Amino acid sequence: MNAETDIKQKMHVDIFFDTTILKVLIPVVLVIIILYFLCGQTPECKILIYFSLYLSFILLLLKDNTVVEITTQMAIIHRPFFAPIIIDKRRIKDIQIKKNTNPIFRYLIFIILLLLTVYVAYHRLQDVLYAIQGETLTQGILVILYEFWLVFLLMVILYGIWIKLPYSTLLRVDTDKSRFIFYSQETATLKKRIEAQEH
Repeated sequence: MNAETDIKQKMHVDIFFDTTILKVLIPVVLVIIILYFLCGQTPECKILIYFSLYLSFILLLLKDNTVVEITTQMAIIHRPFFAPIIIDKRRIKDIQIKKNTNPIFRYLIFIILLLLTVYVAYHRLQDVLYAIQGETLTQGILVILYEFWLVFLLMVILYGIWIKLPYSTLLRVDTDKSRFIFYSQETATLKKRIEAQEH
């Protein structure tokens, strides 16, 4: 890798028209439907159904753990468990530094969602402590998975908001097929890196 022109670093990226969520949700929905019709009335099968649901949340969480590699010809977005997304620099139509607007509103949304998560988690915990009394291990696990799936989902959403709160500016890159928002503390430097091409 050419140290003067190439970089590879961890960076959060929003991708418009991204089909990743569908690639996660469609198989999970199919698995849940199949399990439901095969053995949906047994506790063991219900546990597998909830594990599938939790796995989809984890994959969506890991989706934001992106590493961006920039060469003289392209920008490559690496994501765990998913194929890399390649941005050909020749197909970039526009690249702009944008202000990350409404910081007060974004922090307010985060605080409200955090309070909601704590409230839901507290009441779900009370329900679990009451419901698992006298239950078997299998039934106890099922109760926990059932009661906390919403809490887990809210925590995933909270994390997605939290990791992008500190950035005052964004780098927007438009191609002929999609739009990418890069979250970096050095947007001007990143812009120059992406704009640089080897002729």
